[in-house]
Amino acid sequence: WTRGQLFLKSRLLQQRQGVNLWNGFVRAKLKEANEDREKGERIKLTEFIARNKKELDRIYSKLTFAQKQVYKAQILEAREKKQRTAQANPKAVRHDVNASFTSMDREFLDHLTIDVLMNIVIADEGVTPNRQRPLNKLISECRTFIQDALKSIMHKNKTKGSVKMNYTNYERQIVEHHGVELVNWPLSGPVRNPSKVGGRSEVENLWAALDKGTCHWVTLSDDERQTWMQLN
Repeated sequence: WTRGQLFLKSRLLQQRQGVNLWNGFVRAKLKEANEDREKGERIKLTEFIARNKKELDRIYSKLTFAQKQVYKAQILEAREKKQRTAQANPKAVRHDVNASFTSMDREFLDHLTIDVLMNIVIADEGVTPNRQRPLNKLISECRTFIQDALKSIMHKNKTKGSVKMNYTNYERQIVEHHGVELVNWPLSGPVRNPSKVGGRSEVENLWAALDKGTCHWVTLSDDERQTWMQLN
């Protein structure tokens, strides 16, 4: 019973949380590595990461925004499939519980159990998942979201060289100079550095909008660019 409750609570919390693209990327690469291996010869997750950490980091750092969205869609699809299976066949839940607790490496399981138990306490108290994370971490991730997506759209537009986000002179140096705009900014006021948007609530709202893709970069047409310059 305890195992079942622990597993189901962690599954529920996972559905509430945002998508971890790094985990999805690593698991996809692990699946590729094990594609032609027999069941007893397949590489375990912890071993795969230990062997290939630098290469995984290198490949992940070069993923475009579009490629990351593909991984995100795959993760969401897998979540829905598991949920449908559990609803249609309760035995599948018990199977997942047993598999989760028997097939994982002991070291990985120890860390997972601690994380899950912490998440259960937080979920029962009604705290949102991001509440357990340091504010400076959320701010850093917001900056990364914005910079990575800017890099992606600049590459798509075949802009030469690296373009760094300029929060201080965003309108002139980014929108007017490069012809791209960060639309659907979820907070009042202009686009600005995530460290200066307000408190935790504002940062969490920005993080959610960037993670879901509702706040994103678009390329302006020549007419839109000229209109922007005239109005600003």
